Amino acid sequence: MHSKRNQFVQYNVGDKSFSNDVDAFQYFTKNLNNKLELKFQFSLDEDWTQEPVESIEHYRQRVCEYIENKYHNITIAWSGGTDSETVVDAFRRRNTKNIRLLHATNHLAQFTKSRQWLHEHMRQQAMTKHADAVKDLGWQIQIGETWKTCTTNNFDNQLSDTSFGSWSADAFSETFNSWSSDSGEIKIKTKHNPKHNGCIIHGKEKPEINIEDGWWVAKYNSGMFELPFEFIEEDVETVYFFINDICPELPKKLAWAKAKEMEKIFIENNILVTQENATKTSLSSSNYYTRLNRAMGYKAISKFLDTSATKIWGWWFEQLDKEMKQLDKESQDKRIISNKYFDEVLVKTIDNRFLDFEAKHLHGIVTKSYPLFPIDDTLVSRLKEHENEQESSNKVKQPWEYKKK
Repeated sequence: MHSKRNQFVQYNVGDKSFSNDVDAFQYFTKNLNNKLELKFQFSLDEDWTQEPVESIEHYRQRVCEYIENKYHNITIAWSGGTDSETVVDAFRRRNTKNIRLLHATNHLAQFTKSRQWLHEHMRQQAMTKHADAVKDLGWQIQIGETWKTCTTNNFDNQLSDTSFGSWSADAFSETFNSWSSDSGEIKIKTKHNPKHNGCIIHGKEKPEINIEDGWWVAKYNSGMFELPFEFIEEDVETVYFFINDICPELPKKLAWAKAKEMEKIFIENNILVTQENATKTSLSSSNYYTRLNRAMGYKAISKFLDTSATKIWGWWFEQLDKEMKQLDKESQDKRIISNKYFDEVLVKTIDNRFLDFEAKHLHGIVTKSYPLFPIDDTLVSRLKEHENEQESSNKVKQPWEYKKK
C-alpha cells in the first residue's frame, strides 16, 4: 500500500491542511464559513493576466533542460497519450540519451483482451516512431510491466484510514485498481545506473478553463491528481512536467492557449458564453477535446490514443471495466466496500452538495481561479441579447397587451 502521501497537492480548509479530499470535505462540512481550496505545495505566479511571451515549446524545453541537469536516470510514465507522448517528443527533439518509457499494468488487467490489444497497439506505434531513439539514443521501452494490487482487506483499511489523496481518482477508480492500491509486492526497476539519482515524470495536468465576472479563468481540479507510482525504487523522485515550480510560465502559457482557442470555438459556433458551456467545452469529454489539445501543443502517438477512448467515460475503458468485473471477484468486492463506505460514511459526514449520489463520487476540490483575459465583446453582447430575449419571453403579459382576434 502507499507509504507516502501526495507531496504535490494539499487540501486547505481555512488555515488547516489535509492530505486527502475526504478529510478536507468532512472538516469543511463542520466549518462552512472557511475557504475550501486545492493548493499545490509550491508557489505559482499569482498574476496570470499577462501571457508569457515565448512559445509553449520554449517552456517545455526549459523543463527538459532542468530534468537533464538534475537526474541521471530519467523515466517517463508513458501511456502513448496526449500528455506523456508530448513529454517524450520534447526530449526526442533534444536527443536526450538513456530515457526509459514505462507503461505499467496491474497484474489482473494484463489478462484482459482490451489491455492486451492496447499493449500490442502501443508496441507497433513505438516501433514505428521511436525505433531510432532506441537504437541511437539508448532508450528503453517497457510496455505492460506489472504491479500488484492490494487485497480486499487492505482496500477496506485504506478507506478507513483515508490513506489516499483524491476519492474519485484513488479510492474510487472505475476498476478499483488505481496506483494507490499498490500492494508493494512488486518493484519495477527504472534506473540504468543504481548509483545515480532518478526521477519518474508524470504528464499532469491540463488546466480547466471557465468564466468568472466576464473573464476567462484557469483552475485545476483535485480529481485529476491521483497518487503517483509507488511500485518503483523508493528513492526515485516524482516530477510533474506541465505544472511545477521549475518553469512557472509553462502552465500559464498552456492556459492562455486553451482559453484563446475556446473563445474562437464559442465565436465560430455561436455558443453562449456561460459557465456551464465553458465547463462542457473545457473538459476532456468535450467534442473539442482534440482541437484544444492541438492548441496547447499536445499530441498522442496514434489517432486512437488522441481520442478520449481510454478515459473513464470512453468506449475502450468501458470495455476494460466489463472484462475486469468478469475476471476479478476482488474488484467486485472492492466496489461493494466503496459503495457501502459512501452510503454509510460520506453521506452522513459530508455536505450533500459535494456528493454525486448516482456515481457515488465526490465533486472535486478546485484551486483558486487565475484570471487570464476579458471575454470578447462579441460573446458578451450575444449573451446579453439572449438574456434579454429570455426575460422578455418569460414576462407575464397584461390583458391589454394581447391582440384582439
